[in-house]
Amino acid sequence: MGGYVGLAPAGFPNVALSNFAKEFADDEVPLVGDLIFPKVPVERQSFPYVIWNRDNLRIPGSTLRAPGDSANTIRRSYSTSSYFCRSHALESSLPFEDESYSLGLGFSTKQHITGDLIGRIRRARESEIAAMALNTTNFPNGVTLSGGAQWDSYITTPANDTEATVTSHPIVAVQAYMAILRQAAVQNTQMVLILSDPVAQALANHPDMIERFKYTNPTGNVSLDQMASAFGLSAGNVVMASAITMSQNNVGSYIWGMDAFLGFAKKNADRNDVSCGKTFVWAGGKGPGGDGGSSMPGPPGTVDGYGVLEWIDPHQSKKTYWQSVDWYYGIQVTAQETGIPILNAVSSANFTVGVIPGDIEG
Repeated sequence: MGGYVGLAPAGFPNVALSNFAKEFADDEVPLVGDLIFPKVPVERQSFPYVIWNRDNLRIPGSTLRAPGDSANTIRRSYSTSSYFCRSHALESSLPFEDESYSLGLGFSTKQHITGDLIGRIRRARESEIAAMALNTTNFPNGVTLSGGAQWDSYITTPANDTEATVTSHPIVAVQAYMAILRQAAVQNTQMVLILSDPVAQALANHPDMIERFKYTNPTGNVSLDQMASAFGLSAGNVVMASAITMSQNNVGSYIWGMDAFLGFAKKNADRNDVSCGKTFVWAGGKGPGGDGGSSMPGPPGTVDGYGVLEWIDPHQSKKTYWQSVDWYYGIQVTAQETGIPILNAVSSANFTVGVIPGDIEG
């Protein structure tokens, strides 16, 4: 049986549901934006952050020092930009009866609504990240494929169905893109390759990929980890982005389109790494002195930047709860040299999105 989630006093955050929103993840269709725009908690709603340049890659003219002379002087420089964490919020109403019915069915509609609202906010953030990542203005090393260079060209040109005749070579192409990232001091183990669902489908059946594993793969299926090994990436660092977004007419489209993205990914990101981008989350915490006595508040009505507020409709005869969920974050491109969008990796003509059913009232 589902547990009842009690109503918090009007105007106060529901801490239990706020914590649920903070930890909620829609694992049925994982979102991949966190890999390249990881969440970094910050003390203030807005503040400058440091952008390190690549002067450390420059070899000095000489490191020799003559006896009695001073050492050659090297200057380490950086620039700054600023983030701003805005409130991203949605709300929904819930009749008393619906909560009663759902408890009888073994779940709490209030908790379900919390998951639904934060899930929609997270999906909207995924769409924001994809739009920023798949933009060659933000990441000028990006490429746009066309015609025979597209990774599904073997589908549209049936004669190109073997390694000897295929016109596109994604393994060679990705390894060339990886070399560009290595020039920015990103190691292979730090790279992640995001493949939209159609791109992953095309690669799993690409003649070059099939050729690599035809003697060692009895099932004939090429997995994402096998793709990673073919590209020279670490296991788990090739991921498929299957999340879709729907129009008001229930027409679906892939959030990551027909594209791919190769970029820097770091576990336990901080403000000093060179991730492609960051999601700054206003959480509050210690002040810049770090002395424990200058604690800075987070956004009002939240737990670490995530908030759930609830109240009863002022028109009390409606017998309706209202619930809002908000999350304070700001997305920034922080190192444009560590990401490579691969646009039009496959043709949309070869991949369709199925029919999505309309709303169903219970």
